Amino acid sequence: MPFPSRSARFIIPDLPSADELRPFLQRIDDQQWYSNFGPLVLEFEQKFAQAMAAKHKEPPRHALTLVSGYHALVIGLKVLGLGKGSRVLMPAVTFPACPLAAEHIGAEPILTDVDPHSWLLTPAIARAIAARMRLHAVMPVAVYGIPLPADEWDAFTRDTGIPVVIDAAAAIESQRYLQRGLVVHSLHALKPFGIGEGGLLVGSDGRLIDAARCHANFGTRDRIAYVTGENAKMSEYHAAVALAQLQRWPGIKKRRQRVYDMYKASLRGLKDKLALHPCLDQAVVSCLMLRTPKPYKAGLVDRLKAKGVFAHQTYFPPLYRHPYFRNALVAGCDGQSARFSEKNAKASRERIAPHCEALNKTAFGLPFHAFMKEEEVQKVVKTLANLI
Repeated sequence: MPFPSRSARFIIPDLPSADELRPFLQRIDDQQWYSNFGPLVLEFEQKFAQAMAAKHKEPPRHALTLVSGYHALVIGLKVLGLGKGSRVLMPAVTFPACPLAAEHIGAEPILTDVDPHSWLLTPAIARAIAARMRLHAVMPVAVYGIPLPADEWDAFTRDTGIPVVIDAAAAIESQRYLQRGLVVHSLHALKPFGIGEGGLLVGSDGRLIDAARCHANFGTRDRIAYVTGENAKMSEYHAAVALAQLQRWPGIKKRRQRVYDMYKASLRGLKDKLALHPCLDQAVVSCLMLRTPKPYKAGLVDRLKAKGVFAHQTYFPPLYRHPYFRNALVAGCDGQSARFSEKNAKASRERIAPHCEALNKTAFGLPFHAFMKEEEVQKVVKTLANLI
C-alpha cells in the first residue's frame, strides 16, 4: 500500500530539520554517549521542567524522559503502588494506551462516561463513581490537548486518598502539574511537541520520579536490581530532537494557532450547524474536533474523504465499543455501572454512557496541522458546508 501523499493526510508532524538537529547530533558524536541517561537526556529533563515552571509560575517539577507515553503511564501506575487486582478509572473517550497500561500491570481498567460539555472525565464524575465502588487510582485524560483542572484533581486525592495519573499526552504547557499525583506526556511525532517517539513522567514528589527512573532501567541502580522493571529509557538521539523542539516550541505554537484561527473564521458561517469543541481555546490544539447539534447522517466522514477532505473520528467510537474492550466494566456519571452484554448492549450503553453515545453520533474531526494554507482550510470548510 503506497504511503499517502501530503494532500491525503489530515495531520503532518512539525519536527526539526536536519540543520536544526545537527548541533545536537554533533554533541552526541563528541561525547560518544548514546543511551543510559546521557547528558542530552538529563539536560532536556532539566530544561523542560524549568520552562514549564516559568510558564505556570510554579516551582520546577521533576521530569523523567521515557521511550514512550505508554511506558510513562505504566511506570507511573507502578510507582504509585498499583498492581494485580487494582481498579483504575479512566474515560471511555481516549486512546487504547490508557486501559492497556492498566492491564500491563495486572489492574482492571474501569471506563466511564464523560462530561457532555468538555468531553472529559471530571473530578465530580470520579467522586460519584468512587462513592459506589472501590477505586485504586484515576487516570483522567486531557483529550485533544485540552488541560484538566490540576487543583480540582489534587483536591480529589486529598479528600478520597485515591491517587491520580493525568494522561496529558498532547497537553504540554497547557496542562498544569499536580501536587499530589503524576502527569504523563506523549512525545509521539503527531503531538504538538513531538520528537518521533518518547514520553515524559512529571511530578512534584522527587522520590516517585527517582523510583520511576529505577523502574525504567530494569529496576536497577548501579547495576543492582531492587524492583521489577523494564527497559524504557530515552536515547540520546531522541533527546537531541527534544532539545531542538524546545527551541522551536514558540514557533510551533504560533503556527498551530494561525491554522486554528483560520478555521474559527471560516466556520463562523456554519455556527447553527456545527461547533468547534468548546474547550479548544485552552489548548495548543492537537486535533481539531467539532460537534453537530443533532446526529449527522451516517457516512459523513466517508463522504468527506471521498471529496478529498480527510476527516476522522479520533477517540471514537468509545473504547467500550472496541472489540477488545467489549467486556469492560463501564461506569456512568452518577456512579452506576454495568458490563454491556450482547443482549442488552444498546440499552445499557444509553443508560450508563449517554454522553459518550451522543458524542459518538455527533463528533468528528477535520484535517489540522501547522502547514495548512488558508486556501486549504477554506476548501475543507466549503466541502463540509456542501455536505451538511
